[in-house]
Amino acid sequence: MAPEILVLLGVCGFGLLVALFVLFRGAEYINSTLGGIREVRSDRLIQQFTRAMAVSENRLYVKSRQLEELAKKLAGANLTLEQMDNMKSKFLSMVVHDVRTPLASIRGFSELLIKKNVGEKEAQYLKNIVSSTDQLGRLISDLTDLAMIEAGKLKMEKTVIDYSDIARDILPGISINAQKKGVELAVNELPSYSPLHGDKFRLSQVLMNLLNNAIKFTPAGKRVELTLRREGRHLAAYVKDSGIGLHPSETKRIFEKFYQAKYQKDEKLRKQGWGLGLCIAQEVVRAHKGDIGAISPGLGKGSTFWFRIPAGG
Repeated sequence: MAPEILVLLGVCGFGLLVALFVLFRGAEYINSTLGGIREVRSDRLIQQFTRAMAVSENRLYVKSRQLEELAKKLAGANLTLEQMDNMKSKFLSMVVHDVRTPLASIRGFSELLIKKNVGEKEAQYLKNIVSSTDQLGRLISDLTDLAMIEAGKLKMEKTVIDYSDIARDILPGISINAQKKGVELAVNELPSYSPLHGDKFRLSQVLMNLLNNAIKFTPAGKRVELTLRREGRHLAAYVKDSGIGLHPSETKRIFEKFYQAKYQKDEKLRKQGWGLGLCIAQEVVRAHKGDIGAISPGLGKGSTFWFRIPAGG
C-alpha cells in the first residue's frame, strides 16, 4: 500500500476515506451523465431549429411567389392604364377639334345676325347664343388643359417678359366684364419694369381666371381690386373682392379639381363654373416654381386670391 494512503488512513480513518473515494467517482459519473444529456438536448435543439428554418424558408418562398404574381398583375394594370390614358387623350383631342370648328361657326353667324336688322327679342336670343358658345369654348379649353396636366404634357413657353404685361393685355376685356356686372374694377399702379422668366400666355390665364371669378362672385355695386407688386425676390399678384367670401375649411380645397364651394347657396353661380379654373391656375403657378392661395375673413366678407412667382430674367 502506498505511503500516502497509509497517511490518509491514519489521519481520516478508513470510513472517511471510502466516502471521499465514492464522492470523487460519483462526481465523475455525474459529469459524464450530464455531458450526455447536454449532447442529446443539443441534438434536439438543432433538429428543432432545422425544422423551423425549413418551415420559414418554405413560407418565404410562397410569399415571394405571391409577390412576383402581384408585381406582374400590377405591371399589367399600369400598362392598361397608360393605354387607356393615351386613348383618352386622343379621344379628347378629336372631340375638341370636332366641337371647336362648328362652335366657331355658330358664334360667328350669331354675331353676324345681331348686326342685321333683327328685332330686340331676336337680338337677345342671338346674344344668349354667343354667350353660351363662349362658355362652352372655355369649358373645352379647360378640359384640354386638364388632360395635358394629367398626362404631364402641359408645356410652358417661357421667355423673359415684363410682369406688368400679364395684366395689361387682359385688363380691357376684364373691364368690360366688370361693367356688364356693375362691379367696380380698381387697378393699383402697376410696377415698373419687372422682368421674369415665364409663360406670358399661361400667367395671363391665371390672372384672368382670378379676376373673372372675383367679378362673378361679387354683387353689383361692389368692388374688385387688383394689386401687382414686387416682394423681395418674388413678384406677387392679389385679387381682392367684396363678394360671398369663403368658409375657413375651403381656402385650400377650392383649388382641388372639380371642387365646388359647398357653402355657395346661389345655384345660378354654382352652375357657371366646373371647378377647373383654379386647379389649372395652381398647376401653372407651380410650373413657375411659385405659390398660390386664398384668404377670407369668412362667409359674406369677401376674399383675396393671390400668387407669387420668382422674379428675374
